[in-house]
Amino acid sequence: MDTPRQPVPASKPAEVPEPPEMPKFLARRSTVVLLIGFGVIALIALTRFSGGAATISAKGVGPLEIGQATRQEMQNWAIGPISFWFTQKGNPPVRFRGQLWQYKCVGQSTVIGATCRTLYGLRNGRLVTVETNAPQFRTAAGTTVGTPLDSTIKNERGKWSGWKVKCPHVTLPSPKGVVFLALISRIADLPKGFVSNFYLSATPSSFSYCAS
Repeated sequence: MDTPRQPVPASKPAEVPEPPEMPKFLARRSTVVLLIGFGVIALIALTRFSGGAATISAKGVGPLEIGQATRQEMQNWAIGPISFWFTQKGNPPVRFRGQLWQYKCVGQSTVIGATCRTLYGLRNGRLVTVETNAPQFRTAAGTTVGTPLDSTIKNERGKWSGWKVKCPHVTLPSPKGVVFLALISRIADLPKGFVSNFYLSATPSSFSYCAS
């Protein structure tokens, strides 16, 4: 009787040697590089999609020079959901002359109870008026939306209008032909007043600082 053939046992695969352990100093260096890389990516994302920090001064906002920047330059720089008006029809947020563009904040709908936005007013194709309560904007002295009134007056060397006017404000230093204001509000939690908006305009303006 023939003996059935037995299957040939499979040979064991050769074991691949474990790679040598990375020296600790290289491991630490790799971790640092990864963290730096993620930090750079996060910073780029913050700057591009959330606006990042931008300076507002009597000269302009960010790279936009007041009275000189064109609509194209504004559109290239500003970000956020856009609305625009060329006439008073369509319920614009303020009465204006020329063109009015509104950019709402990215990732933040309100600031201290108010709609978070920046208004850009253009006349004859030039940016002449800006009003904003977007937290990204701050002066060279560090004043931003939410800064207390007394700190604003001190740090900016501004002139306080007092509470008896229709739209209380601190007048910030500016050259002739430019109006630069920190508009002031107060609420129950902040009764002494705080910066609620910045208003910057060349003359003649597109809209008044008391328009909204």
